[in-house]
Amino acid sequence: MLFIYSSMIVIIFLIILLCMSVIIDIKILKDHDNDKIILEFKTLFELIKYKIEIPFIDLTMKKNGLPFLKMSTEVKKGQTEELSEEKKSIVTLKEMKAIYRKVKCFFYTHEKGIRYILGRLKISSFLWKTEVGVNDAAFTGMVSGILWIFQEQMIILLRNHAKCNEMNSKVMPHFNKEVFKTTLHCIIKVKIGYIIIAGIKFGCTLLIKEGECDG
Repeated sequence: MLFIYSSMIVIIFLIILLCMSVIIDIKILKDHDNDKIILEFKTLFELIKYKIEIPFIDLTMKKNGLPFLKMSTEVKKGQTEELSEEKKSIVTLKEMKAIYRKVKCFFYTHEKGIRYILGRLKISSFLWKTEVGVNDAAFTGMVSGILWIFQEQMIILLRNHAKCNEMNSKVMPHFNKEVFKTTLHCIIKVKIGYIIIAGIKFGCTLLIKEGECDG
């Protein structure tokens, strides 16, 4: 009898756990002095919280006339701070295209899992503002146009596949100075059970199609 009661308690606990929602608060801040990505996870009526700060990709606008990326190395977890040895990696425009192909292949490979989890997300807020500028006005216009298209496409993707409330996107070009600032704040709500199912879908797809995006 004790075993039956214990089993029932465990089953009820698992059902409650799977039905609980996780609130994911995403903040991306890039303004030279405050470059960081902050992820905060909240569940159980916000009694359980976990916060992590990860390195940000630093976009610099001058590398032989082309944009390049530089990765910072400062990582913060919770209330503790861990500083690693400074290492900078430069990513050229050619390498950025290769990264884009990898990301595109990832979305194509895991399309079912991505569509599944997106369809069960509730986005209560999505605010994205970017400021960009270089000394070359034509290049500034080109870059700001690309960024605007990218941000709008991201919003369209989210609106088509997820339940969204407030969504705003803005790109501000600066033609007389070099600047790159971006602020993104997104609040997402999803059930733990959906996350587990999506994880299983991603895992199965990874095992079946392993190596398809290599090269």
